[in-house]
This record gives sequence, structure tokens and C-alpha cells, in this order.
Amino acid sequence: MSIDPHAVSSLLERASSATVAQKRMKQVQPLKGVRGVPFAELSRLLARTWRQGIDLAEDADAIHELFCTAHEDGLVALGLAAAAVEDEPEEALELAERWLDMVDDLETADALGWLLWGPALRAVGEPVGTVLSGRLRGGEHPPIVRRTAVMAGLGLLPAPVEGPAAAGLRARWNRKSGTLCEAPQSQDLAELSLAALRDPDPHVRKALGRLLRTWGTVEPDRVEGLLEGVQGGVARQLRDEAAKGVRKGRRAR
Repeated sequence: MSIDPHAVSSLLERASSATVAQKRMKQVQPLKGVRGVPFAELSRLLARTWRQGIDLAEDADAIHELFCTAHEDGLVALGLAAAAVEDEPEEALELAERWLDMVDDLETADALGWLLWGPALRAVGEPVGTVLSGRLRGGEHPPIVRRTAVMAGLGLLPAPVEGPAAAGLRARWNRKSGTLCEAPQSQDLAELSLAALRDPDPHVRKALGRLLRTWGTVEPDRVEGLLEGVQGGVARQLRDEAAKGVRKGRRAR
């Protein structure tokens, strides 16, 4: 085992602050608790841990243990797995699916979908749009899983990665910013978006609004055409978010 989850957790605890924890708990309330680690410190620790070397085949159980320990520990674990997708996609996907039904906060759900689950599905050659849409249809999956599926769509766009969990990817790329794909995966995005259009959960709709807005900045005509073709129309909230992206995309031409 090349990663010691207890050592990583100890470093996170040392970097924590009761004041930060109090503020963070107003935003996230995961069952595993919040340490209160400033994002800058969390990002630095994640990048440093990645540079020490990760082998998912060897470290999967240790990284899973880290994920289960506390909120910030989970973001570090998620970031390590995300940075390893290119080298070990099967192992990364296994971790993503292992964690999918354990997530109980939006911050982790968003990072899991965008940085790990979507890219890992794509890396192993799965039909990404179909797999993600399957989590949105039928009503058997909880809202947090459906939110994760929608956020995975951001990994199908040339959108700069965000958040502390992306520090592992930035360390891998050795630059401050980067995207997970060079061009939009339009067919998968369309399938995913159509599957989420009627979702009743406000958190899922908010994620879809963000996805449509971001996609619209890259392919404005495609997004506009997709929504215009929806029988029965599209909710105003989603239409307005998509329109923001479409306008931005056309201004950039």
C-alpha cells in the first residue's frame, strides 16, 4: 500500500479549524462529518499526495477508507481517483460506483459526477449518455444520485475543472486549469439532458440548468434546437439558464 489513509487524515485534522468547520457546516452536512479544512490547504495536500504516487489497483481499499472518514478526506480520496482515471480507468470506475450510493451531500456528489464517474465511464468505453440517463429514469434512484448523474455531464464538455477535488488533476497536468475533454460529447449530452428535463427535484433541476448553460456556450445552436424540439415545452428556469449560455456562445463567435 503506497498511501496511508490515517496519515492523510491526520494531516487534514491538523489543518482544520473550528471556525472553518462552523462555516462549512452551513453549506454541507454529511453524516461522516466536516473537519473544517480550508480549501487551499485541502488542495495542497491532495496535490502533494498525488505526486507521491498512486496505484489504484494497490491503493483502492486505502482510498476507500479515506473516502469514508470525513467530508474533506472524501474529497481527497475522490481527487486521487479522478487523477488516476487516465492510467487505471476500470479501477477508477469501480471506486466511483462504490461511492455513488454513499454520497449524501451536494458538494461531493458534484465532484464525483464531474471529475470521476463521467470521465471513468468514457475512459472504459461505456455508452456514457445511456448509463447516466438510466440513473435518471424509473424513479428508483434517490435525488442525490440523479444530481450526480447530471453533473457527470460537465465532464463531457470542454469546461475547466473546479473545486478542491480537482487539485489532483491539476497536479497531474502540471497546470492551474484544464478540461476533461477537448470537444463536447453532443449525443451523450443530449440523451442525458432529455432524461433529466422532467425531474421533480430542485437540486437536479439546478444541476441541469448549469449543464445546459455551460453546453450552450460551446454549442449554442445545438442546445437551442434541442430545447425547441421538446414536446410540451421546457420549464422556464431551465430555458432561461440555457438561454444565458446560448447568448454567451453566440457572442464568442
